[in-house]
Amino acid sequence: MHTTTVRFSGETWRDLKEVCERDGIATAQYIREATIARLAQSTQIPQVDRLERELGELRVRVERMERLLQRRIPR
Repeated sequence: MHTTTVRFSGETWRDLKEVCERDGIATAQYIREATIARLAQSTQIPQVDRLERELGELRVRVERMERLLQRRIPR
């Protein structure tokens, strides 16, 4: 996985954080999924399969992290 820096205006960042908090998803995850979805819409068919696989892998990682967090944080 590659690490990068993304810059947002203050208003856009506030909107993004609000949506992510509402949906219970990390901003980084939201940005990754949005990027993959956008790429899938604008690329040729063979690449869509790869992007869908990557999105599925990301979902599995998020689910795994959520399970770990649930074990560590008593409710």
